[in-house]
Amino acid sequence: MARLDTDDGLRRVLVVDDDADWREFLRLSLEELGYDTMEAADGQEALDSLRRGERFEVMLLDLNMPGMSGLEVVEKLERLPRGPHPRVVFLTSAAAQDVGMALLAGPHYYLPKGASRDQLSLLLQSLGG
Repeated sequence: MARLDTDDGLRRVLVVDDDADWREFLRLSLEELGYDTMEAADGQEALDSLRRGERFEVMLLDLNMPGMSGLEVVEKLERLPRGPHPRVVFLTSAAAQDVGMALLAGPHYYLPKGASRDQLSLLLQSLGG
């Protein structure tokens, strides 16, 4: 079982996606892998959590959401006064070549929607576990 340990003993992940079923799958998968997980249904909810001082090592962020896109969330995230900010993993059903602009916007990562729990685990391990 993959588990990333931090000073408080548990790695925190914020899952941001407008698709409730996908969010639930990710949350359950992350919890099974030993991660402390919080969900946000949109970009504003995610930013509000960070403004309140919530800390996450990783944010799984839907690239294409109604209202505020994942790229817009990242732009606003960089302007938040508190840090450190979470590492961003973009979630999308688009092909990798179609998310090139988002990946060029900073040190971000990509996970296709529909990825397996094992793929999620490998990605999180590569981020520091």
